Amino acid sequence: MARDARFPKREHLRLRRDFARVLSGKCKAADAVLVVYAVRNDLTFSRIGISVSKRLGNSVRRHNVKRRIREAFRKSKAALPCGLDIVCVARPAAAAAGVDVATSLRKLIVKAACQCP
Repeated sequence: MARDARFPKREHLRLRRDFARVLSGKCKAADAVLVVYAVRNDLTFSRIGISVSKRLGNSVRRHNVKRRIREAFRKSKAALPCGLDIVCVARPAAAAAGVDVATSLRKLIVKAACQCP
């Protein structure tokens, strides 16, 4: 696997205060599948945090949605804007099998990044 295609831990948002900082920002984009919040960071790479509520189903289904979002971010991070902290909130439509989460994620991240100062 190419080095730039990996998804190291430094690109994960894990702390509650990081999630709160991103969610309190004004940069937001949404569609029927995902809601994406973004805020600028002082780093040369983007980080992502994923939130999937219990409304989507049992733990197997929620984890499947998380894996699909994580993989979509990993595969397209070279084409996305750098220097963002991103929180992705899955809507119930994301749990459907035929939904293209990758296209939705790319489109929404670019849209949210345009709103960030």
